[in-house]
Amino acid sequence: MNIAVTGGIGAGKSFVAESLAKMIGAKNISADLVCRDLLEIGEPGYKEIRKHFSADFFLVDGQLNRSLLRKAIFSNDSLRSQLDALLHPLVREELLFYCKEAKKKNRNLVVEVPLLLEKGWQGDFDAILVVYADEKTCLKRIMDRDMVSVDDARASIACQMPLPDKCEFGDWVIDNSGSYDHSLKQLEQLVEELGAER
Repeated sequence: MNIAVTGGIGAGKSFVAESLAKMIGAKNISADLVCRDLLEIGEPGYKEIRKHFSADFFLVDGQLNRSLLRKAIFSNDSLRSQLDALLHPLVREELLFYCKEAKKKNRNLVVEVPLLLEKGWQGDFDAILVVYADEKTCLKRIMDRDMVSVDDARASIACQMPLPDKCEFGDWVIDNSGSYDHSLKQLEQLVEELGAER
């Protein structure tokens, strides 16, 4: 199966995706890491941004100034839309390649895709697991991880589909508001169900 793991920012998608992949012996791919690789000098995403964005977003050595770009897209919807239009088709193409390869080899694949539902890519996968955490927990995690203010953390959350709405689309939902042990127990139960269905 090709399983997409999605959810809100700060919900703990990476932990759940990595844990699930280990439990079912699957390869684990992250759309964010695919995107990061596409932005390395000389890669397709980098070339697109170089072509369409101001030189202000690049450092003296030619590297993309990622922190400046991240700040700019959170405060400028038009800029974010432009960036998404350039990068998302490239990211999707890479993810579809991994999915095809996994099917060819008859292997399970777990793919972490934060904006799966916002982009309408759910049809690319066999199943969707949504990672949920309450807003207070998400805010704290974002602030601790990114060293940002509560307002910045709220702005990040506001850029995505509300998490309760995402849960409606999930074949499964893992509540990751509590301890990691609690989440792992839910995953173990899910893996048991998957095994029983085979």
